[in-house]
Parts: sequence; C-alpha cells; structure tokens
Amino acid sequence: MKKIILISCMTGVLAMAGCKKFLEKEPLSTLSPVNYYNNESEVNAALSGVYNILALETMWGGQLPIRHNATTDESWFSYTSFPTGPFWYNYDPSDPYVTNLWTNLYVGIERANTLLANLDGVDMDAAKKASVRGETLFLRAFYYFTLVQYYGDVPLKLTPSTSVNKVDIPRTASKDIYAQILQDMTAAEGLVQKPQDIGYSERISTATVQGILARVCLTMAGEPLRDVSKYQDARNWAMKLYQSGFNELNKDYAQVFINECQNLYDLKECIWETGNWGNNNDANRIGSRLGNENGVKCTPAVADQGTIGYAYGFISATYKLFKLYEHADADSSHIDRRRDWAVSPYTLSAKGVKTAIKPTTYYIRNCAKWRREYELDRPMNKNYTPIRFPMLRYADVLLMLAEADNEVNNGPTAVAYDAINQVRRRGYGTDPHSANPVADLTGLSKASFLQAIQDERARELCFEGLRKPDLIRWGIFLTTMQDAAAEIRTQATATYQYAADAASRVSARHLLYPIPTGEMSLNKAITQNNPGW
Repeated sequence: MKKIILISCMTGVLAMAGCKKFLEKEPLSTLSPVNYYNNESEVNAALSGVYNILALETMWGGQLPIRHNATTDESWFSYTSFPTGPFWYNYDPSDPYVTNLWTNLYVGIERANTLLANLDGVDMDAAKKASVRGETLFLRAFYYFTLVQYYGDVPLKLTPSTSVNKVDIPRTASKDIYAQILQDMTAAEGLVQKPQDIGYSERISTATVQGILARVCLTMAGEPLRDVSKYQDARNWAMKLYQSGFNELNKDYAQVFINECQNLYDLKECIWETGNWGNNNDANRIGSRLGNENGVKCTPAVADQGTIGYAYGFISATYKLFKLYEHADADSSHIDRRRDWAVSPYTLSAKGVKTAIKPTTYYIRNCAKWRREYELDRPMNKNYTPIRFPMLRYADVLLMLAEADNEVNNGPTAVAYDAINQVRRRGYGTDPHSANPVADLTGLSKASFLQAIQDERARELCFEGLRKPDLIRWGIFLTTMQDAAAEIRTQATATYQYAADAASRVSARHLLYPIPTGEMSLNKAITQNNPGW
C-alpha cells in the first residue's frame, strides 16, 4: 500500500493540473517538479491539488463526518445494509475506510511537500507566494493533525518522495508531530490573508489558522497527551478571533446551513468550509454527500429525483441529544430552536411531503442540518449535492474559548460566560449579545461549567464530526459509549434495539484506528500496530 500511496502522491498534483489543462507544453509524463512550477498559474494548480483532499467524498465531503463519526452519544448509524465499518465499530486493519483515510491524508501531505520544495524557484508576486506557502504549511499540518487524532504515532515526512522504493519510514511520537503541527500552523498565520481580503471560505485565512490552532491546543491539553499548559495557548488563539471585531454568529442558526446548501458565504460565522459545489453532473465533479447520506430519509422515484432530493437517512439522533434541548411547548421563550433544525421533526414521503413526528418518538429522527429542499441546482443528482461542509465555525471557537478559560482560571470568568451564552442565546432565537435570563448560564463551578460545555457542544455542533474527538480528549469516550448503549436498550422500541449494537462493541482499542494492513506489510520500519490491533 505504501508504494501505491507514494506513486499516487508523486503523480497526483500533475494529474490534477492536467485535468484543468494548466499545462500544454509537454506530455505530463515528462514533467518533473523542477520544470512544473514555472509560473503563478502552475503554482495555483498545485495548491488546488493540496486543497482537493478536503472536499473528497471519502473525506470531509462525505465520509469523515458521516461514516467515521457516525456513532457517538449524539448520533447512531441507522442503515443496516453495511454490516462492517467504523460506524458499527466493526472493522479491522484491512477496512477500506481505515485505509482510504490514511491514504488520502498522505497524498495531501505529499502534494504539500512537493509544492513547498519547489516554491522558492517560481517567479511570482512575493505576497502571493507567501500566501501559498502559508496555506500549504497549514494544510500539511492539518492533515498530520487528523492522522494523529485517528492513528496516534505515524510516519512524519516533510520532504517529497524521490523513489517508490523508499517506503520504510518509522512512526514518530505524537508529541513530536504536534510540535511540527504547531510550528507549521504558527508560521502560516503570518503568511496567509485575512478572511475579508479573500471573500470566500474555502481558502485558508488568518481566522482559519487561529481557530484550528485553538482546536489543536485543546486536543493536546486533553487525553492522551495531557499537556495541560496548552489550555492557555488554546485560550490565546481563540481570543484572537473573539477580539478581532470581525467574527460574529449568524443570528439565525438554520441560515448557517441553508447558506451551505445554496453556495452563500457567511465569513463571520463559517470561518472555513470545504469547496464542494455543483450537482456532480459537470466535468469538475466535486459534489458532496452532505444532505444525501446524512439528510432526512427520502426515496423519490427515478422520475422525481431531479426535483426531490434523494436522501438515505444514514444518521439519526439519539434520545440523549433530543432531550438535551430545552423545549417547553407552553412557553416559547423556553424553546431551544436548534433542536427542530438539527434533528428532524418530520419524516418525508417519496413525494417530499412532510409528516410530523410525535414528540414521544425518538429514534426515527434523522440528522436534518443540511436539507436538500434548499438546493438551487437543477436537475438534482440522486447521490451528490452542492453542499459545503463546515470545517470550522465561530460557534465552535466560542465554545473552545469558554472551555479553555474555565481550565486556565480554575473556573469560568466573564469571558467564558459571554462566549457560551452567545451560543446559547442564538440557540433560543435571541440576540447573541443581549442578556437572556432563560438561556444565560451563571454561577457554575469549574466541574459544572465543563459539563455545560460538553452538553452545549452536542447541541450546537452535532453531526459535524467533532463529538468522538471531543469525548476522547475529555477522557470519557469509553464510559459515554457504554452509557449510550444502555440508554438505547432502555429507551428504544423493539424496532430500534439494533441501534445499541455499535456502541456496545466499543472498547479501548477504538480510541485509535489500526495502522492499515497494506502499510504494515510494506513499511518494514513499522513493527507494531496500535493497542488492541
């Protein structure tokens, strides 16, 4: 597998550029990195190749949020035709999801290494070159961050491959990879552009770097690294956005996700998004699976699929998530409006007709954040959508700030309360900057505030691929999954008892994926797999 990875890495940038017809001087087979980067257009084509990984169907354009993070205490995988995979916690080192994630991340890293190694010799505007360098450094670091989160210690490679035979690269300790991630991302902050100067959310901006650095530092502060000094760093990075005067919550929670369905940008809330667009019927073919695999189940006849969005309903909400939202029907001020947007309050017929779900019915409720009825492209594609995925939202930054502040100060300060209450007020449909006695939290201890953060992250960020990493860094993944299985057995009807199967399989070995079988067989420098594998 390593040879396959290296071959695809070494040719991937060129192949992508060839598809876009950036190069017509020589056959692609004769182009080496040295004569490839001759001008700004060719550099931009190579940079597109580094970005391309993010929007893939097998990455954040589909499988990472939908299949790799399907089963937690907030959601479960409600499609039984796939008996094995991460969504059922039923996989081994040969699993294609485990393998493809590893492969794609190293393809992205190799593309980044190749671009960085050849960038200095290109004659182009210095400011633009600096931005390309910063974006590439950040993306390489982000791909390593994802690798460490899912696989632990992995090979660290910072230069381009020169031979498909040089495959024996040992694993590097996670703490050392994190050091490289921090170095690269910190350097990137001073090189990339501000979001308001870019004008759209797919490219890396200063806000992207600062927000993801807060996430990296919070991860380092928790399990398994437990470098608690990083709480202060996480707070510092999040404070940069909090004090920027630019970032702001969209006052309408639902509109955040409608925008992603309609190719509309809200740079103040949606700091970084994937570059998915179109109905996948064009040559670019960069549609996503959002709203299709993880939308409200709807199976229109073939004749209707161009106008009624097909959705499989793979992801459903748990009883716990549904009940986390306050929803007092007798008093509208006590209704958290996020519930009936994030969690479906209805089912859909094959004609797209909505039927309300009874308030006491739980496990039939699908993820509903991305709704195909809001797509504008026609005809619709059965399996692909133009919907972008939110890699980083300002709401996430505010909750990270609140969490880090609570840890640094041994309890929440005014900053922590303001950050979490902005998110909660918006959830209740009121101005994020105006006090709301129903939504606002006050007077909590350090422990109770952390619990409030854990619950609020589920309410606000459910189905966005963050819950499992959160549970792991908090050190509660195993017990939480045991509780999730028990809750399903207690609350679900006989029809949905199978929903407990995945959670009940969880054990300590599921804290990390195994190193893929192909990598273990070809890379002789890796002699031991992750614990339990």
